[in-house]
Amino acid sequence: MEVQYEDDPLVPQRDRISIDVSDIREQIDTCRDDVAWTELPLAAKIRVLIRERLEQLQAEKDAKQQNKP
Repeated sequence: MEVQYEDDPLVPQRDRISIDVSDIREQIDTCRDDVAWTELPLAAKIRVLIRERLEQLQAEKDAKQQNKP
């Protein structure tokens, strides 16, 4: 999986947002125990979690579509 960091010059300014994660930062930082996770910057961790959830939602949507008569 390709990870782009917030200081990546390839990310257009219009695709960047500022959000307050102060209330969930600890949950994000501690949601995994592997060493690689601890080495990622917060922005990358958030991107990984969002992408994983989006993939999960798409898989659920696809499964529902397959089960329709």
